[in-house]
Amino acid sequence: MTEQAWHGGFLDKFSPPIREKLLSFSEPFRFKAGQAIICEGDFSRYLYIVKTGRVAVEMQMPPTGRRIIRTGEAGEMISWSALVLPHRATASLRAIQDTEALGINGELLIVESHKDCQLGFELYRALTEVIAGRLNATRLQLMNVYSVG
Repeated sequence: MTEQAWHGGFLDKFSPPIREKLLSFSEPFRFKAGQAIICEGDFSRYLYIVKTGRVAVEMQMPPTGRRIIRTGEAGEMISWSALVLPHRATASLRAIQDTEALGINGELLIVESHKDCQLGFELYRALTEVIAGRLNATRLQLMNVYSVG
C-alpha cells in the first residue's frame, strides 16, 4: 500500500509541506485485535491516525458498563487528548482488528506549533473540524435517543 492510499482522511486536511512534517514526527504502532490502545482517564501522549484496521472508541457508561460510541477506520484521527489540556483520554481505544497506526507525539506537536505558525494553524483547524464533526454526530445520536418514546 502506498503512503497516499490511506491518507484519505485526517492527513488530507493539511497542505503537502505540513503533511510531510507531520509524517516526519510520527512513529508506527501495531495493535493486535482486542488490544487496548489507551484507557479512559490515562495520560494521552499520542495523536493516533489509523493506517489499517479498525479501532473502537469506548466509554464507561454506568450502570451498563463499557460501550462502543464510534469506530475509527483507515485515515481517521482517533485521539486528540494529547493536544488538549489536561492531556487525559476522554475515552478508551481498543483495536477491533489488527491495526496499524501512526502516533504523533502531542508534546512535540505543541512545541513545533509554537515554532511554525502554519503548522499550528493547520493542525488546530483540522482538529477543530474533527471535533465539530464528532459533536454533530453526538447531537444526532442524542436526538435519536430522546425522540424515542
